Amino acid sequence: MLARLATRLAALGLVALGLGMAPAAQAAWMWTGWEDTPATQDDCLQQAASALRSMNFTVTVNPQTTFGWRGQDGVSVRCIAERRVAVIFVYAATASEEGRVILEQVRHAFKAAVAPPPPGRSGGGGKF
Repeated sequence: MLARLATRLAALGLVALGLGMAPAAQAAWMWTGWEDTPATQDDCLQQAASALRSMNFTVTVNPQTTFGWRGQDGVSVRCIAERRVAVIFVYAATASEEGRVILEQVRHAFKAAVAPPPPGRSGGGGKF
């Protein structure tokens, strides 16, 4: 169930990010991952904002997602507190390896900003 949710969210993120922001002459890369979080919706959003700010992203928060921009690279952290998960999308305009590195940095910063999740799941992630 969670895998299907992440896949659907990734597809929506790709459409929203890829169509609206990708340079016409350049290939863009999209990476996704997820992290367990015991946080409330508001706490998850603020922890994501803190993580992205620590990585020098310009941050915007709405009731469901924290967005960050740094140059041509974008990140969104979609908090789904009722499912105890945060889904991370990374849009890298320049290179596939850059997106993977950013995804791992966001995951690390997000984990550092929240209490350790209960044992069980953590993972997902890869080139979309």
